[in-house]
Amino acid sequence: MKKLLALLIICCLMIPAALAEGDAQTASSNFAAIRINEFMASNGDSLEDGEGSSPDWIELYNTSDEDIDLEGLCLSDGKKTLDKFVFPSVIIPAKGYLIIFASGFEYITEDEIHVPFKLSTDGERVVISFEGVILDIVSFDTQEKDISMSRYDNRSWRYTETYTPGEENIFDD
Repeated sequence: MKKLLALLIICCLMIPAALAEGDAQTASSNFAAIRINEFMASNGDSLEDGEGSSPDWIELYNTSDEDIDLEGLCLSDGKKTLDKFVFPSVIIPAKGYLIIFASGFEYITEDEIHVPFKLSTDGERVVISFEGVILDIVSFDTQEKDISMSRYDNRSWRYTETYTPGEENIFDD
């Protein structure tokens, strides 16, 4: 009887952990629909923030047909520290875009998200992760002023002078 009671107690203790793990798996599977779509590491005057500055910027795209809450998703400029910025509850609409300013200052207004890192014009990477698992990553070399790097298809990236923050990417072929 004592063994049965001990087993029952252990099972009751494990249920909340299993449910929490299930929530994390659901969130990470939803997060798999979020992609880095375009970014600019040398923003001259392509896109200004609400204060009239032109910080680096990163565009995320929701590939799914459902709105996704980014809460808990992480954004970084390197693999060593994946959680340089952890999203609060921010909804990215189905098939929608979200612009993030890589200004080096972390703050969020009603209209903007600024992360506590900048992108290096000499090249580095942009990383999306969740709970230490990399979901999307792009590495880049030296960037020129007002030239963005945009996702061309699911496997390749291209530099383009036709930057399109918040819109579908356009390429000069």
